[in-house]
Amino acid sequence: MKFRSRTEITQKIPNKYDAVMAISNRVKMLVEGKKRLVEEYDENYVKIAMEEIASGALEIEIKEKDKDK
Repeated sequence: MKFRSRTEITQKIPNKYDAVMAISNRVKMLVEGKKRLVEEYDENYVKIAMEEIASGALEIEIKEKDKDK
């Protein structure tokens, strides 16, 4: 599997913190047994999550926080 660069991920999710959180949350889902969205047979869940995001197989919704609180 080609390892996706940080640039490819940040094109989909511009905020680096949000990108790390999205990858982390997806890795947790994969560990729990959720189905992979790409046809990669790598056992590294971080690589799989990054590939899913970079390829567009997984769309991420970023919610804005209330700054008034």
